[in-house]
Amino acid sequence: MGRLRFSSSLLIVAGAAVFSAGLAASCSATGKQGTFNLSGGGGDDTGAGEGGTAGGLDGLGGQINIDGGQEQPDDVTVNPCGSACGDKELCTGIYVGLDDDCDGSIDEDCPCVPGQAHSCFRGDPSFRNSPGCFPGSQLCDETGTWGPCVGGVHADESCYVNSSVACHPLQSPPFAAVDLREGTGIFSADAVPGSERWTVACPEGIDPCPAVSGADPADDFKPLQSGEYTVTYTKRLANGETGTCKYPLFVGAGGLRVELEWEHDFGLVDLDLHVHKPNNTQPWKTTGSPADCGWANCTIKQFKTASGVRWFSDSATPPDPVNWFLDPVDSNNNCFFAPRGVGKAWQDHGRGCHNPRLDLDNMSCDASVTDPDDDEFCAPENINIDFPPKAQWIRIGVHYYGHGGVPGDIHPRVKIFCDSALGADLGPTGFYSPERAVAFAPADVRNRFWLVADVLFPEPDECGQETCVVQPLYRNAEAKTPLLTTKNYVEANFGPAYPPLP
Repeated sequence: MGRLRFSSSLLIVAGAAVFSAGLAASCSATGKQGTFNLSGGGGDDTGAGEGGTAGGLDGLGGQINIDGGQEQPDDVTVNPCGSACGDKELCTGIYVGLDDDCDGSIDEDCPCVPGQAHSCFRGDPSFRNSPGCFPGSQLCDETGTWGPCVGGVHADESCYVNSSVACHPLQSPPFAAVDLREGTGIFSADAVPGSERWTVACPEGIDPCPAVSGADPADDFKPLQSGEYTVTYTKRLANGETGTCKYPLFVGAGGLRVELEWEHDFGLVDLDLHVHKPNNTQPWKTTGSPADCGWANCTIKQFKTASGVRWFSDSATPPDPVNWFLDPVDSNNNCFFAPRGVGKAWQDHGRGCHNPRLDLDNMSCDASVTDPDDDEFCAPENINIDFPPKAQWIRIGVHYYGHGGVPGDIHPRVKIFCDSALGADLGPTGFYSPERAVAFAPADVRNRFWLVADVLFPEPDECGQETCVVQPLYRNAEAKTPLLTTKNYVEANFGPAYPPLP
């Protein structure tokens, strides 16, 4: 916005498996790289094929098929890049976020840093990238202990034998309109016309949650933030009875995506998200500098006039970092879907999406608006590096630009996603012991600057798994206090040195 493993300090976040599709290089059940189906549709009647979309949930009751066992069907190929069930939990490399001993708990003996997160997969790890299987997310709590694995579709639920015939998971990039009907499969075939209803529950922390809208109630749900949504479908049958099923909608994008949220109940509160140039220690600049991507130099407005930041090459080819990339498939250019006319501006420019970019500068909004296409909808600020460099630290910051007469504190929340997997959720969690939310007081307006975290994408491991390392920044590492400083300080200093490379 704006205008106007591991050690006790480092966490390797397994970020490849949330979408086995082109968001991250990963080993599928056949050892081959999958493809990301941006249409969000299900597969054919036989289930998802090689590199295809998710397998299904049981359409009869809308529940995931659970057989309670770990027996592997004869026709399922074991993932050569995963481990089978073992006798102990493992904490490093490709084993991060896996249920190595298949006891239903993940990384329970592994250290972590509060506020950090990673993808997690229950049951036999061999199936983590199998069609029909999706990991959940796991957050490190204030005691330095991994919490429960939330969401996903797992091996202990027999995800590898689910089909996409009935209700089944969908996938989508942020901002794109999703046809929710595609997640119902044949379960919706016997619905009385006009009786169908869809509701969507957003991931924790998303407020407001976009409404399901459109002339056809399934045609136009537009998620603006990453995470796992829960879709509930209800139909009426000819005999007067009703039928219901639930299925997940996984929303995410490749590379680094940083999303900033805060309370919008008070009107004109303006926080600004900043991402610093990788492997660079020049001071920040809240009004824009070559080393600081933010509202003043990282939006389509600046890139149209060639005044935006240029961190990478114009001639490189992804996955190497490149300034501009126009995917030949329009639906793969995530910036094209941005709301408030921003997506059309990116598309009309004709060069694809810039790397990095600020998709949306949210200076003001109305918290009561639920239509994400409305200019007053409270969309999050987000900065993306679709093709981040390897082995280079990237720093994240937040500036308290304006408060609009707010009577109390504002609480920023920063979610860091690496190849669609949640890598950290900082602000409400991750700081103080016991935890207490990061707060900007009204007296801090225009001056407060929060140095949030450093992020690094190492080279892929031996299985091609993409991972990221997230290190929250602390004023006091023992007390886990947030590094709240001032605009004047960061415009004269970069901040603490980057951590050593893992």
